[in-house]
Amino acid sequence: MDGTWTISELAEHAAAALSADGSTQVSGRVRDLPNERLIRWYTTIGLIDPPLGRRGRTALYGPRHLLQLVAVKRRQATGRSIAEIQIELATATDETLERIAALPTPPAVSAPPPARVEKPSRPNFWSARPDVSYTQATVPDDYGKPPPPIVQGVRLAPGLTLVLDVPVLNDDDLTAIEIAARPLLQELQRRGLVSAPENPTSLSARPTRRSQ
Repeated sequence: MDGTWTISELAEHAAAALSADGSTQVSGRVRDLPNERLIRWYTTIGLIDPPLGRRGRTALYGPRHLLQLVAVKRRQATGRSIAEIQIELATATDETLERIAALPTPPAVSAPPPARVEKPSRPNFWSARPDVSYTQATVPDDYGKPPPPIVQGVRLAPGLTLVLDVPVLNDDDLTAIEIAARPLLQELQRRGLVSAPENPTSLSARPTRRSQ
């Protein structure tokens, strides 16, 4: 892994890692490989760190973002819910993410090829995507079961997310959480366990469905 990537390049690297061993086929509820929209959503709920920086208007991502993205999909493939993954990976170290993500080892560099070599075609990162045609009717495994609960993830500060199993959080709820969390944030910041929030006067909550 080298340097930084755009969000589309990050999605391609993650898709290649997951397609290498067929991880996306383990669970019928985890079918789509990562894309830009999913990466932005994971960043909003605290599963992926904010971008390292920007080149102009282009957000840049690094190796830790790749580990986080692949680790989330690995856990989803084993049947874990988003809420469970948030609790486990919200403050995971690089070593923990490397163990869970288990990125494929890049092939060894071979000797220089002969003088004339055709440029290899770009790998097809979506080759492992399942057939989504409707030529044959299928019934999902969870048909008829109650819908999964909605989980609200409230990001209090970088690296600190409050997960609530509630259907709705309104502005009054967020204001109350912000006021109640101030002493905790101040103590954690004093101990150097979390950094100060980017916008300490505003909290955000996004609903998270178990089937995502």
